[in-house]
Amino acid sequence: MKRASIVVAAVMMSVGFASTALAAPITVNGYVCAATYTRQPNVTYGQGYVVVQVNTGANCTGSFVGNYYYLGSGASAGGYEYSEAERLGLFERATQAATQGTSVSLYVEGAGIGILNTTYRGN
Repeated sequence: MKRASIVVAAVMMSVGFASTALAAPITVNGYVCAATYTRQPNVTYGQGYVVVQVNTGANCTGSFVGNYYYLGSGASAGGYEYSEAERLGLFERATQAATQGTSVSLYVEGAGIGILNTTYRGN
């Protein structure tokens, strides 16, 4: 009986940890302030990734909202892993949005790291 209760406790703990990692996706609205592409490997963000900085105002004005990531292969963070060609295209679009002051809506996984969907809007 003691062995069974230990196994049940271990299963319950693993379920508890899994449920916290799978938080519901959230929507982030604002303006792209900056975009950075790197090929450096990173355990959290993967092999090559794009960082998009979002502020509440165009042209890096207003408050800092957060940094969000187009993840590379092998990322431990939640979210989609994009191919290098996809990341380069997304980086180009994000850079263009930053220089033009375009508003953006990002749908990110619940912890707010990996970008699942991006929508740019005309102002």
